[in-house]
Amino acid sequence: MNLMIDIDHRQDIYSLQPQDEKLIREAISACYKMEGISSDYQISLSFVLNNEIQELNKHYRGKDVPTDVLSFPMDGPEDAPEKLLGDVVISVEKMMEQAEAFGHSVEREMIYLIVHSTLHLIGYDHMDEDHKDIMRQKEEMIMEQLSLGR
Repeated sequence: MNLMIDIDHRQDIYSLQPQDEKLIREAISACYKMEGISSDYQISLSFVLNNEIQELNKHYRGKDVPTDVLSFPMDGPEDAPEKLLGDVVISVEKMMEQAEAFGHSVEREMIYLIVHSTLHLIGYDHMDEDHKDIMRQKEEMIMEQLSLGR
């Protein structure tokens, strides 16, 4: 799997540990495997601060607030140019706030956000209750596989 990770080094809040990249790869691979997608697909993963994700959220979604994660899919696995599935942008600040609010580790929150957004890149959404339930079930199954369930 080709994974490009970009970290906003201007932030001193969080830095990826060596084991994090391994777990990130395992999480994305679990998503691919569950959906029968070739591991040849590339994902670009960026860790940014709230101000940057807020600008992206405002520009692309018309929402002038920071969010935890944004997913920018290409056209789906069958149409992805050069095997690029899409881009994922995670707010480090939101990730850490949510980990504390939910009472679990930052590692678990990071992997959940990656699983959630990878499923978006594959084509899942949660705009209605039926799709939301399907997506949540898949997220929970993958998190259990990674020993990061609730």
